[in-house]
Amino acid sequence: MSLSSTLTPGRLFSAMLALTGLGAAPAWAGYGDVGDDGLPSAAERELHLWTNAARVDPAAFKADYQAGGCSFDGDFSADEQTPKLPVYWDHGLNDAARFHSDDMESTGNFAHESSDGTSFGDRLSRFYDSGWIGENIAYGYGDNYSVVFTGWMCSTSGHRANIMSGDWNELGTGVVGTYYTQDFGAGTVDSTGAVAMGAHSPLDATATATFRADWQDAAAPALLEVVVDGVGTALSLEYGEDTAGIFAAELTPEASDCHAYWFRWETESGATGAFPETGSYVFGPGCPEENGWRAEQAGADDGGEGKGEGGEQTVDDFDALGADLDDGGAPKLVGCATSGAPAWALPASLAGLLALTRRRRRA
Repeated sequence: MSLSSTLTPGRLFSAMLALTGLGAAPAWAGYGDVGDDGLPSAAERELHLWTNAARVDPAAFKADYQAGGCSFDGDFSADEQTPKLPVYWDHGLNDAARFHSDDMESTGNFAHESSDGTSFGDRLSRFYDSGWIGENIAYGYGDNYSVVFTGWMCSTSGHRANIMSGDWNELGTGVVGTYYTQDFGAGTVDSTGAVAMGAHSPLDATATATFRADWQDAAAPALLEVVVDGVGTALSLEYGEDTAGIFAAELTPEASDCHAYWFRWETESGATGAFPETGSYVFGPGCPEENGWRAEQAGADDGGEGKGEGGEQTVDDFDALGADLDDGGAPKLVGCATSGAPAWALPASLAGLLALTRRRRRA
């Protein structure tokens, strides 16, 4: 099914006024840090990480595509078969994606438009100021892995094209219940570091967990490790190439009700950094920290802050409200949808997918 819409400046402002509670400055200190708003959550980081795995090594998941009802060799275009760089995390896109997943979950409105009728483009303009944006949504899938590889990547309706587009350099994901949103953008990246995203799986791990981080640089990492409860362990290449890939390590830390971890990296040229920049992610049944976050990095050997050369964070100009829409023609939205996941995975009544891409024309 095809979907189309047109934005006008007047509709933008009226729609934005309806989105109350948005526009407050995010409360994070560094790239990847979890703020008071809880962004990014562990589930959202894992969804982002699996999206980057698909980008750096699309051929590695052929068995999953076959289970999802499609073929890498028969259904993927040449461009979709070609590896792409990982995309970086963006707070504004994360905020937009979380907002939309929450809206869909709370209202049952499964669409790119918000439940109050606000269009996809109007909504994202409130959080993100780039003219290139794309969105995938889904519901009813059991986990982040399946929604990426047997859902979006095996869809014929634009979802795979969004994930594998070389135009994107930023991503925000929103996971609320079994509602999933990917919001892609092409803008000014908030980090120049070699690691764009890191996460642990499974999300409910209490002992053994696999830690993954992506990598992009002109050379293989001189150092890439996860520091769990203050102890560093090297990551090994799992997907892609050593200059653009996913690195992983499976660990069983010493028994504890709450584990804290972060990633440390160094490039061949000597640049160093940490992801997240200033604190640690936590997991386990006894974690008292709010939002899965601890504002310290045990095991840091660089003055205790774990900071490197990841670049300074920037904050979108929320006051602009996308007022530059009148820039040479109304942007057009074109999207496609499928009703339901593959029959083997979920009943059509319990799962669905929608994709949308927008290009803003400039004078």
